[in-house]
Amino acid sequence: MSYDIHITRANHWTESTESPISLDELKTLFAGKNDFEYSNIFSKSGPIQISISGDFFIWEADDALVPFRYSNGNLTVSGADEGDVIDKMKEIASELNAKVQGDEGELY
Repeated sequence: MSYDIHITRANHWTESTESPISLDELKTLFAGKNDFEYSNIFSKSGPIQISISGDFFIWEADDALVPFRYSNGNLTVSGADEGDVIDKMKEIASELNAKVQGDEGELY
């Protein structure tokens, strides 16, 4: 299981529904970013093909696709251990008047 990092307005990301970031707000924000694309499904190929339904804002970074998944009033990136991904999350959080927080509540 991977470690998740969240963009949230809540004191703790598990309480994001109390201070939510709305899907419409995110669609407006990301519409102005040509390195992001909205999709209601994220697919990953490898030895097997996997597809996940949801609300995704997919960041095209170099040769990688990084899915920012919207759910319950926050954005989540699974396994965001690379500096560039966390830096991008901080940039987005700043634009949303939000913060970047790990599963255990630590701030980035």
